[in-house]
Amino acid sequence: MFDDIVILVQELDEEHTEETEVFATVESVGQTEFFSAAQSGMRADYRLIVWLDDYAGEQLVKIRGKNYDIYRTYMRKDGKTELYCGKRAGVV
Repeated sequence: MFDDIVILVQELDEEHTEETEVFATVESVGQTEFFSAAQSGMRADYRLIVWLDDYAGEQLVKIRGKNYDIYRTYMRKDGKTELYCGKRAGVV
C-alpha cells in the first residue's frame, strides 16, 4: 500500500528543522476537497496516507522534492492518518 517515501518536516525554530522520512501513499485530492481548501485560501495538491505513529504534528512535508503545507489531518480507525497537503493560493 505505501508506495512512496515523503519527508515530514518539524520546524524547531527559525533556523533549524528536523526531517523524518516515512512511507506513504500519495494520492491526488478529490473535487470536494479541492474546492473546500480553496475557500480557506489553500490550493489542495495531495492526500497522503501514513501510519499514525509516524506523524507527530508536523506542518510541512516534502513530496518528490517539493515543499507543501499540511493544512488538514484526519485520523482513521485503521491506525493510519490522512494528511492533506497544498500551498497557499497564489504562492508558487
